[in-house]
Amino acid sequence: MKKLLFCTLVSAMMVGCGGGGSGSVLEETEENADPEIGNEDSGAVTPSDQITVLDGTWKKQCGPVEGEPHYDIVTLSFSRGEFTTDIENYIDSGCTTPQPFAPNPTSSGNFALGDDVLLSDGLTATEFNIHTTQFDGAFFDIKVYDIVYIDNDTLYAGDGETDSPLQRPTSLDYDRPFYRIN
Repeated sequence: MKKLLFCTLVSAMMVGCGGGGSGSVLEETEENADPEIGNEDSGAVTPSDQITVLDGTWKKQCGPVEGEPHYDIVTLSFSRGEFTTDIENYIDSGCTTPQPFAPNPTSSGNFALGDDVLLSDGLTATEFNIHTTQFDGAFFDIKVYDIVYIDNDTLYAGDGETDSPLQRPTSLDYDRPFYRIN
């Protein structure tokens, strides 16, 4: 169950940012650094008082959940360094029949964008740190280190996830991107 929960949270949190820009999206300052997630690696900051390229709502269309026998639709919302997720679980590939007796989990927490990362395919992604503090209304404490990239209104996350800032993904997952809905 813990593995399913962790995989669900991580898949929900995998989003994209970047876009081949020249440098980090945010300026590092001491006043907006969160000691729980910011500045612990490569200059990541929590943009508590800044709007980022992630701010808004993003949706991952219906698709299979890796390693699981069900499908989901994931909605992410970002606002000034905080995020919320909403995952809807289904038993069919068209996401029309809800998975019986399965929760549709929600989570929230904060995020930080860090330095640019040059990928093997030549794109420049951005370090993305996630700290989940609430899961279905209960206290939670999971940190995930990823990379993200935005191409127009499409977000891509790293191919894989890690709980160590030293082992971030080095390539993007192009199979199930998120699309901006507002």
